[in-house]
Order: sequence, then structure tokens, then C-alpha cells
Amino acid sequence: MRPKPKQIILSAVIFLAVLGVALAVRLWPRTVPFDQCSDLYKHYANVEGIDATFIKDYKVNDTVFVDVTLLEATDSVIWTSLKKDFDVPNPSPNFQQFIDNGEDLIYVKLIPKSTTTDTILTPYPNDVLAISHLKRTLTVFHIKNKEELNAVRHYNYDKSTNQ
Repeated sequence: MRPKPKQIILSAVIFLAVLGVALAVRLWPRTVPFDQCSDLYKHYANVEGIDATFIKDYKVNDTVFVDVTLLEATDSVIWTSLKKDFDVPNPSPNFQQFIDNGEDLIYVKLIPKSTTTDTILTPYPNDVLAISHLKRTLTVFHIKNKEELNAVRHYNYDKSTNQ
């Protein structure tokens, strides 16, 4: 017995609806409420010339997930200001040559947690700052322990060397 055209159309519509819902769930942007974002993000979120992003539970590797604040300068004046805020030195002439050739070498350093609340809640006193002079971005990995520190360092090393 052949299926009726109405049954074929209904089955196709149901299949497409299920597929559409699955894609929407998968691709729907996940936002974190403002009050759950880092203080660093809150400080820079509305600063003109800075694209600020907060990522909750960013996957560093198979077992380590950390919150991340990404600050991207939209022009060189803002980039200079951001570098001053975070005490980022200018690259050496050799380092600058790599940047001029389009290589995104990531410089990593420890910085104090942005607030005393962060320090009270987390026994580890520092966060990791990853600097991309090429992309004019500062990425702050909000770490809680030595394992996360090592994973973030390794992640950024790999990012620099595997271009």
C-alpha cells in the first residue's frame, strides 16, 4: 500500500520541524546574565573602542574549563590605553618582526585578580593574561588553581606555535 501524499507531506514537515528545533538549540547564542560576568568585563563592557566579551566555562582542554574575559581594541589609540591599563610592554624588535609578518605570538603573564571578591572566593591569587599584539586583544583567563594555570599556559603556547 502506497503512502498518501498528505502523509508524505506531514512526515516531511515534522522532520523539518524537528531538524529546525535541533539546529536552533545548537546554534542559539548562549548569554550569561550581566551580574554573573567578571568584574573586568563589567568595567570594559561599555567602553567605546573596546569589544568586551565574557565566556563562561571556556574549554581549555579535555578536562579544564575556565571563565574568560576577552578585550579587543578597535583602534591603535585604544590598544595603547589597554596596554597601559594592564602594564603590557611593547614587543621587542625581534618579536615585532614576527608580528609584522602576520604571526600571532601570544605573550602570557600572571596578573592579580581584578577584585578582592575574586581573591576571597578563589584561593589562587592570580589570573592569566594572554596578549595578542597582532589582533590587539587581551584575554584574561580567570583561573582557580595550579592545574588551570598549567593548562592555560600550554593552551596559549600551542596557539602561538601551531599557526
